[in-house]
Amino acid sequence: MSTGKFPDLIDKAVIDVGSNSVRLVVFRTYYTFFHPIFNEKVTASLGRGVSKTGYLNPDGVRSAISAIIRFIHILKARNVSNVYAVATAAVRDAKDGQEFLDHIQKVCGLQVQKLSGLQEARFSALGVIAGEPEADGLMADLGGSSLELVGITNGKTGTGSSYRLGPLALGIDKSFIAADIRPEVAKILDQIDPVQIKPPTDSKKPKTLYAVGGAWRSLALVHMEMRGYPLHILHNYRMSKKEARILARLVERQSPDSLVNIPGLSTKRAATLPYAALLLRELLRKVKIDEVVISSFGLREGLLFDDLSDDDASHHPVLSSVDALAHQNWSSVQFGRSVEDWMAPVFAHYKPPFGKSRTKMIQSAMCRLADIGARMHPDHRAQISFDLILFAPFVGLTHSERTALALAVFCRYAGPGVPMNVSLIMRLLDENTRSWATATGCGLRCAAAVSGRTSSLLARTSLHVKKSIIELRVEKKDGMLLTSSPARRLRDLADVMGLQSQLLD
Repeated sequence: MSTGKFPDLIDKAVIDVGSNSVRLVVFRTYYTFFHPIFNEKVTASLGRGVSKTGYLNPDGVRSAISAIIRFIHILKARNVSNVYAVATAAVRDAKDGQEFLDHIQKVCGLQVQKLSGLQEARFSALGVIAGEPEADGLMADLGGSSLELVGITNGKTGTGSSYRLGPLALGIDKSFIAADIRPEVAKILDQIDPVQIKPPTDSKKPKTLYAVGGAWRSLALVHMEMRGYPLHILHNYRMSKKEARILARLVERQSPDSLVNIPGLSTKRAATLPYAALLLRELLRKVKIDEVVISSFGLREGLLFDDLSDDDASHHPVLSSVDALAHQNWSSVQFGRSVEDWMAPVFAHYKPPFGKSRTKMIQSAMCRLADIGARMHPDHRAQISFDLILFAPFVGLTHSERTALALAVFCRYAGPGVPMNVSLIMRLLDENTRSWATATGCGLRCAAAVSGRTSSLLARTSLHVKKSIIELRVEKKDGMLLTSSPARRLRDLADVMGLQSQLLD
């Protein structure tokens, strides 16, 4: 089936020379869709000892140079020419930081931009906005040597600031003593200028702390394990302020050896996790927020987002990623877009579960994924499609929204049933949202049956809801479209909606 011309997905790379690691990430991009398809890092620990000696760790310099030489070869082999290379806190703080960057350019032919603290803060905040255009609150990015804070309001960034609060800058290792380091942390945090971290307008005070960085993500892993949380996706994982404070207090008192038993938590990360917990507790004392939200997007995504044109940046990341995913799976995005108007009577039957504008966007995403399982094995396409959507590299969706999207696509192929992950569905979606997602999926199933998954035939039919009846109408000359399959699927849709079904030609 022809899907029309779809713009090419473009591969772009970021080389991030950080205080702790040197990393190469290759992203497959489409507007605001940034999907990491290659990710490699070397733990160089460039920033170890900088606060004492003033110079980069010599062993780290050698490791970093070797890693970057390898990265350059990888990029050439992959034919990636769009490369963004930056260096952060350790390099900007070290006396030999510029000498190190000059050496990289001489040996590797790569120009690496040394970011100031304000630039690093801004790019990290833009990364949060790239993943959540409606972000409103305070971005906190904890790296190896620094903590960046930036106020965000409705997708706009404030000035922000940077503080030497990373574990490498404070000489933190697995044997650190909380009582010894807490006064120094508190002293630095007391220097925070509310004007620098406030949102760019006074419309709202910060309510959400967007936590960026591996340390915060590791804390979220601990919280997931404590709760027995059913969806192990860190992006957009949310904790109330009270939950975050309880978590931080608990982790701060743990030994690294006890933390390494948590699935997904590395030994190196466990060594400094109690410090990250201490810092979070102190930060929560200082800023007024209601919840902590984990953002997997940060500096690297911010660099890509900043380089987009205003028009490209205006594309919502959910719809960009849905279109890109559909295209990569040989799916018809065009058919899905035509289904959205056709489904209007079904959507109007339900109170928007996520608010009017959010629900409209998610409905659009559901429709664009109406054909996502077309080339999967027919015996398994419903569950495969569910899992694909549930764990797809989407941003801009809450976990409940993501689950509802996956359920709708499941019902698109299975009808009014439930996937194997029934406990996840019951925990993350209330009854009304389950009914809405199921009805949407059944509506997509009906649309596919009556039209052969083509926009042209779908346009010759229409849905109507009148009192207790849902009608599927066609002109008399198109009566051949109303066979037993569309009739059966219309009945399924009607049952879910609590209506009777009727075919009219």
